[in-house]
Amino acid sequence: MTSLPRDPAAWGIQPARLHADVARLAALGRKLPGSPQEEAACGIITDALRDAGVAHEVHIFDAFIGWPERTAITVAGREIRATGVGSAAGTGPNGVTAPVAALDGGGDLAGRLVLTDGLPRYDACVRAMRAGALGVIAISTGPDRHYVQASPLWGPPASDADLALLPTVPAAQVSAEDGAYLRSLAGTATPVTLVAEARRGWRRAQMPVADIPGEEASFVLLGAHYCTWQDGATDNLAGAALLLELARLFAAGPRPRYGLRFAWWTGHEQGVYAGSSWYADRFRAELYDNAIAYLNVDIVGVRDGTVKALRNTTAELSAYATSVLEQTAGKLSAADDDFVRRALKRLDKTIDPRRSARNSDQSFSGIGLSTAQVSAFLPEAHPDRMPGTGLARWWQTDEDTIDKCDPAILAQDTLIYRNLLEGLVHAASLPFDYRTTADDILSSLGEYIEAAPDNDDLARLLPLAKRLRVAIDALTAHADGSARHNARLLRLARLLNPAQYHAESDFDYDRGRGSRLLPGLAPALTLARMDSDHAHMARVELRRRANRIAHAFAHALELIEGKDF
Repeated sequence: MTSLPRDPAAWGIQPARLHADVARLAALGRKLPGSPQEEAACGIITDALRDAGVAHEVHIFDAFIGWPERTAITVAGREIRATGVGSAAGTGPNGVTAPVAALDGGGDLAGRLVLTDGLPRYDACVRAMRAGALGVIAISTGPDRHYVQASPLWGPPASDADLALLPTVPAAQVSAEDGAYLRSLAGTATPVTLVAEARRGWRRAQMPVADIPGEEASFVLLGAHYCTWQDGATDNLAGAALLLELARLFAAGPRPRYGLRFAWWTGHEQGVYAGSSWYADRFRAELYDNAIAYLNVDIVGVRDGTVKALRNTTAELSAYATSVLEQTAGKLSAADDDFVRRALKRLDKTIDPRRSARNSDQSFSGIGLSTAQVSAFLPEAHPDRMPGTGLARWWQTDEDTIDKCDPAILAQDTLIYRNLLEGLVHAASLPFDYRTTADDILSSLGEYIEAAPDNDDLARLLPLAKRLRVAIDALTAHADGSARHNARLLRLARLLNPAQYHAESDFDYDRGRGSRLLPGLAPALTLARMDSDHAHMARVELRRRANRIAHAFAHALELIEGKDF
């Protein structure tokens, strides 16, 4: 790889222009899909694209959106400020009144409002529902109250069964201080009233998409959500502005070998990735045939966000993305690298936590796209960092205002993505290294075999995976940069990535947010603890999913060995 610039000005990146774009979008406040504010934000984006001479269109589609409206908690005439939860049930204007109890307190929760630490996600709602509780009150780690969603779905519901999975209890979050007061009431008969007016339903959303054509039909897809809970300066209007800046720069530059497609997603949390999943479904054939990779842009330009965290990156792009990041922003210290790895949560024991996870509009794994993302994390010792994460305390809160976005940091983040693009859209040979992919597969498979050593379906995958590793070594050794070789690299991603990141189907989205490689094999992890009937059913499921993975491995081997190309 040629030397890459480390000064944003070398590419013409303008910090003031970036910051002005963020400010204009943030001034609109909450940009809920289907709202006038979304329409206004869409207009700002398309006006900027028109001024830059970038071809674009606005997709209008129905998205299933869940959002909170009025949320409040009262105790003995004292009102406690609270933030509502997307996709949770509503209470109506009068709310529900009941004593509070700790979710992990061990007592009877029926007819209570349960208290839990952290974010009011789906798992807490399900536990409350099963216990007969009337609602969930989550307690923040600090003074801020965060907007989140509590749906297990990815994208809109597709059936009554999907709708039935949505929470049937209301939920809210309070600050750590107010949470401590509520905890002091646990075990007493003191009535607490939770008002959590919320709505769920279909809305007409708008999503701008822009194209800069290349010499060839293939293109790199970049996406950043522009919907926000409130102002949303760093989550994620800084990402929206970064895309605008790159569109301007590439439109004014020489025509690249491969094109660029920019998408401003809507329905990120309020619609559980409604925009990116709709786009993946609607344009699946084109993406399958022509998309080289997907670069997601989320959590950039954050004030004091000096730790550049590689995340949501598939194995075959990891070496390339790491090299670009280190050349552009410098190599992370050992302490910062360890911090990033701990902040990125996965369920696997052995897989690099920087691999693609089930978050951040990662809607393209079923298609098989290679992916990469870089976010601006706060240093571990920073007083504004949310515990256990690299995120700032103002993430998804009312406090994510324009002062939280640093134009110099946003310019550097824009440079990182500019440099990532440079080696993709002008590549003679695509920078995919599947040796890391094969190593990941073997490592993940080893965890499943360790949990179920006598399972024949797992055992028959191992020699296929080992043979795939050898074949990939030969493929790497004979890389020649030809069109045929590049096409083979893309085809490999289409075969291997769906099996690595989707449990059941290439065309449907798994439920839940837990991230695990080869997730179709997850039943193996609990086989030893199941009773006989459940173990029999789990083995049937495991066999079918192992067949799907074996099918992918076999076709990958045929492709590499020249039998299917």
